Amino acid sequence: MSNLIESLPADWYYSPEIFRKESTRIFERNWCFICPEAELAESGQYITSDISGQSIVICRDQSHQLRGYLNVCRHRASPVCIKRTGKLTRFTCPYHAWSYNLDGQLLNAPGFDRNFDKTRYSLFPIRVATWNSLVFVCLDAECQGLNEWLGGVVKLTEQFPAVADMEFHVRLSNTFPANWKNYSDNSAEGYHLATIHRDLSRSLMPEIRITAHEDGKYVGFEVVNRESGSPGYWAYKFPGLLMHFGEGSFNVERIWPLEVNQSRTDRWFWFRPEIDDRERTETIRFSNQVMQEDIDICTRVQENLQAGHYDRGVLSPEREPGTVFFQSCVRQALEDG
Repeated sequence: MSNLIESLPADWYYSPEIFRKESTRIFERNWCFICPEAELAESGQYITSDISGQSIVICRDQSHQLRGYLNVCRHRASPVCIKRTGKLTRFTCPYHAWSYNLDGQLLNAPGFDRNFDKTRYSLFPIRVATWNSLVFVCLDAECQGLNEWLGGVVKLTEQFPAVADMEFHVRLSNTFPANWKNYSDNSAEGYHLATIHRDLSRSLMPEIRITAHEDGKYVGFEVVNRESGSPGYWAYKFPGLLMHFGEGSFNVERIWPLEVNQSRTDRWFWFRPEIDDRERTETIRFSNQVMQEDIDICTRVQENLQAGHYDRGVLSPEREPGTVFFQSCVRQALEDG
């Protein structure tokens, strides 16, 4: 195995400086999944979130168009929305009551002179787009469009049911003490399935095809259920989006860096209408089991990375092509500046 590749340095998994660079050079320059489009179905509905510490708000305006803004009042930088979700006809800052239309225009600045030029102080807009009934945002005006960013994922997933044809079931979140790259290294490979996920490994046919794709920067897993023979496709999309497509269900998972050594995953699940409650409950239970198995090993890895004795390891392109690809994406993003 002469083609082994050195892994990322251990300190990249706990360095505050590297974490800050990743925030600006990776997460602020890529599209981020925020929520199902159904959560913003009606005019006036909004949802708040954050990207790399920057609070944002997305809403459906009076003309039924999706809009996105930095959640920052133009007066003194207070958030204009405090709650995670809601419905309103205008944004009103809780600090000094500056109010904005849903199209972002400043409507009222109490106590300011009538000659004050409100047109200069609209909310800062951000890009919003949808794919497969999922809402994404991007802080970078230069980033390619959403479909181009998704690349080959768009075409290959057409063989599976669309989100619009399924029923939303549940959203789940997990917070754990590991760097986001630690979890992503794990998510991008199948080398650990037989040792960490024994039940999952037994549920699948042994021939799992794992390939890295430059068009869309994703790692694809072609899987077949051993019992039913039904095909599935798992995609790890750089920098932190996982999608699991099946004939009867779909789930999307977002990896969210919170701190240099703390991350959160948010998972959304959909099922075809004919899937009964028993099968849905078992799917969620099994997903939770796999999630906890991943969290447990990533937590132990993080502790050893931070202990200071391990500098870096080696990766096998044959056994870990996805992790090799993921780490090359990280290197490229940080080196490009």
